[in-house]
Amino acid sequence: MGRTRQRRTVVALAAVVPLLLTGVAACGSDAGDGGDVTITFVWWGSDGRANLTKKAVELFQQRNPKIKVQTSFSAYAAYWEKLATQTAGGKPPDVLNVDTRYLAEYGGRGVLADLNQGAGKSVSLTDINPELAATGVYQGKRYAVPWAQNTPAMLYDPAAFTAAGADPAKGLTWDQYADATQKVSAAGGARGTTDFGILDTTLEIWLRQQGKQFYTPEGKLGFTADDLRRYWQLASRFRDSKGASPADVTASYNTSPEQSPLGKKLTSSEFAYDNLLPAYQKANGKPLNVAPYPADTAGNTGQYRRPSMFLSVSARSQQQEAAAKLVDFLVNDAEVGKIVGTDRGLAPNLKVRAELAASAKGADKTLYDYEAALEPKLGAAPPVPPKGAGAIQKLLQRTYEEVAFGRMSIDDAVTRFMSEAEKGLA
Repeated sequence: MGRTRQRRTVVALAAVVPLLLTGVAACGSDAGDGGDVTITFVWWGSDGRANLTKKAVELFQQRNPKIKVQTSFSAYAAYWEKLATQTAGGKPPDVLNVDTRYLAEYGGRGVLADLNQGAGKSVSLTDINPELAATGVYQGKRYAVPWAQNTPAMLYDPAAFTAAGADPAKGLTWDQYADATQKVSAAGGARGTTDFGILDTTLEIWLRQQGKQFYTPEGKLGFTADDLRRYWQLASRFRDSKGASPADVTASYNTSPEQSPLGKKLTSSEFAYDNLLPAYQKANGKPLNVAPYPADTAGNTGQYRRPSMFLSVSARSQQQEAAAKLVDFLVNDAEVGKIVGTDRGLAPNLKVRAELAASAKGADKTLYDYEAALEPKLGAAPPVPPKGAGAIQKLLQRTYEEVAFGRMSIDDAVTRFMSEAEKGLA
């Protein structure tokens, strides 16, 4: 992701604040003849995800012929740029995807409706795990409901790691993982892992293994400069030993499986979300597997039950009843669960999930089995990240790239990150 685009995104998000405070008009969802209403629905993702989502929307319209849904989607970075512009202009979509990193940003500034009130009460949470459902609550208001569940995980080429004498599925320590990645790299071809120093998700999991967290409930950094130094020293150890990807490959890292180092066969493992296994496998072309994070204490993987993404309703929508009806349908309908499969993760509705798990095959079965085995070890989800978390993610990536290219020492990079992050969260 280019730095110019990152700056545009931050600027666009910042522009939302003053415009929201002016009380711009509500989103103008059109009302048609004969009581018909039109609502807009946007999400991020690939063309494949779009095709599945549109099928689910078509089913909703068949069941609710008086509600028409206009849809659009974008890649992740472009999605947030566009959403910031729409929101600043007073025309946010009626139903939208929200990421955990931006829940406080949009919920706390009055963009999202409280689904504990009004039309939002029609969205049923009865069959959703209470801990998962609680992740959509910020400052006592339910701004979102989980559309799927996933967890951070290691995706890897089992053939490469078996040849190196390691079995990630059985659990590795960080030392064992470092040794295995060096052996995989030495065997030729792909590096053992994608350099994880740029990933806020991996930092979060590593911190949880240390008994800490990325953000405190008050919205401050939950770790010290020394914690970050030790994390980047760990990542640099992998890179310096050639177990991890070189700087140029790391800098070109893209969150889409197709454009990631593992997806492009440049590495043999990568930290990502477990639901991306089928997409990674398709891009890589080899049979891949999913494993827990390396951990130095058995069973303490730091992983948790995570909302892969949320569904929210605009507070400015003039058709909140129809919008809430679409959200409830996408979250709880069994046929929708079959249509979208594991593209976004496991179905949030536990009854739907159990039905799907019973008939799952291939990579889908791998995911269901993996999360079922991991379920007893999953910890509580962290607090909702504060406003500015999206910018902190980009700051971490930019700063670590300086370390990877040798343009900045770890100590100087830590000092810069902590200073800029604390100012951003002030």
